Amino acid sequence: MAIKYWDKTTCNIHPKAQIGDGSVIHSHVAIHKNVSIGKNCKIQGFAFIPDGVTLEDYVFVGPHVCFTNDPDLKDLPDWKPTPTLVKSRAKIGAGASILAGITIGENAIVGMGAVVIDNVPRNAVVVGNPAKIIKYVK
Repeated sequence: MAIKYWDKTTCNIHPKAQIGDGSVIHSHVAIHKNVSIGKNCKIQGFAFIPDGVTLEDYVFVGPHVCFTNDPDLKDLPDWKPTPTLVKSRAKIGAGASILAGITIGENAIVGMGAVVIDNVPRNAVVVGNPAKIIKYVK
């Protein structure tokens, strides 16, 4: 992995996480083992990205964004994470929470503090708790 920048002293990045060329990982970010991050992504401080999350190319993740990977909060020996996908060029604002199994469409924007419980269509702007579409961008 050829990360453009990452804070080695404060980040917790699992060695099996896949991170694309040119990505920037800021301080105090946790990235678990079964995570795939595309090229030229930017992950701001204190973001949490657990097993099962995929970020495609050019995704922005704001500070304190929290992804989840278990919609049922099960603690079973055969448990597997529920996949979550963020498509290319999507932007996720500070403090947003993304529930497990969600797809955020290409070029979509998730507002600060939004709680995303449903898929977000391509080019949609969502805000609130629960997140609702307020408009579309081109």
